[in-house]
Amino acid sequence: MTGNYSAREYRDKLYDDLHVRLSDTVILMCAIFIASIGLNMNSTAVIIGAMLISPLMTPIVGLGFGLAIFDTRLIKQSLNVLLTQVLVSLLVSALYFWISPLSYASSELIARTSPTIWDVLIAIAGGIAGVIGSRKKEANNIVPGVAIATALMPPICTAGYGLANGNVQFLYGALYLFLINCVFIMLTNIVGTRILMRKSPLRSFKELNIKMRIGLISLIVLLILPATYSAVTLTIDQARKEGIKQFVGKEFTNHTVISQVYKSSKNELVLTIVGNPLSEEQLETLRQKQASYGIQSVHLKVNQVNQIHNSTNSTKLDSETTKEFYENINKYIDQKLSEKNSQKDIVKENEEDKD
Repeated sequence: MTGNYSAREYRDKLYDDLHVRLSDTVILMCAIFIASIGLNMNSTAVIIGAMLISPLMTPIVGLGFGLAIFDTRLIKQSLNVLLTQVLVSLLVSALYFWISPLSYASSELIARTSPTIWDVLIAIAGGIAGVIGSRKKEANNIVPGVAIATALMPPICTAGYGLANGNVQFLYGALYLFLINCVFIMLTNIVGTRILMRKSPLRSFKELNIKMRIGLISLIVLLILPATYSAVTLTIDQARKEGIKQFVGKEFTNHTVISQVYKSSKNELVLTIVGNPLSEEQLETLRQKQASYGIQSVHLKVNQVNQIHNSTNSTKLDSETTKEFYENINKYIDQKLSEKNSQKDIVKENEEDKD
C-alpha cells in the first residue's frame, strides 16, 4: 500500500530517528518538567499535554521492530536511546520534586504506584494501535494517542518523585508500571511486525533464538503475575468498600454515623454513631446481615454515644476509644459548620449576582 511504509523503508526511518540528539533531549526535558508539574498540581490536562510532546515511544517501537527482524544494530541503537531518555527523565523529574515546595503525594502520583492487569491490557491494545499507526506515511494522531493511553511519562516522573523523597514504594511501583508499558508495547510490535511483513524481504533475517524466546516469555510471566495479584486485590477491596457503603447506608438509616473507619490490618469496621441505643441482640442481628452485603468476614465494632453516659446498658469505652470518639465528634461538627458556611456563601453570591 502506497500510504504505508514498507518494512525496509520503516527500518531506515527508525535508523534516522533513533539518535541521541540535543534537540530531542531538550524536548524530553521540557515534557518531563511539564508532566512533573502536572502530577504535583494534580492536573490531568497538563499531564496529557506533556505526553503529546514526549519522544519516549520511538525507541520502544524501534526495539520491538528490531527484535522482530533480529536486527542487532537497530536493537542496540534503540536500547541506547531508551536508556538515555529514561536516565534523563529520572534526573529531571527528581530535580523538580527535590526543589518543589509541594512535597505531598497527589492522587495522580499515587495512581502510578500500583500497576494492575488492566495496565497490561492497555499497553497491549496501545501497542497494536501503534504498530498500525506508525507505519502510515501521512501524519496521524494514533502514535501520540498511544503515548497518552499507555501513559509512559507519568510513571517515570513518579519514580523521580520517589527518588527525590527517598520513597522506595513510589520508586519501584512507578518503574514497574513503566516497565509493563515498555515491554508489552514492544511485544505487540514484535508480533505485529511479523504479521505485517509476511511477504517482505526482511523475513530473511534470522528468527529469535531459543534463549531470547525463553527470556521474553519469562519476562512476560514475571510482569503479569504481580499485576494480576494487584488487580485481584484491588477488585476485592473495591467490592468490600461498596459492600460497607451499602451496609452502613441501609442498616444505620435511623442513626447519625459520625465516624466510619475501616482498619485493613484487623479487617475491622469501626462505626461511631448517635441515636437510639443498640442492644447486643440488635448488633448481632446487624452482624448477621453483613453476609448479604458480601462483607461477612469484616469485624463490626460500633461505638455509641450512649456508651459514654450509660454504662448499665452497654460496655463502657476505654480511654483511648473515648478520646478518639470526641475527636470524631469535633470533626463532625467542623464538617457540618463548614458545609453550612459554604451554603451561605453560595446563597450570598447568588444574591449579589441578582443585584
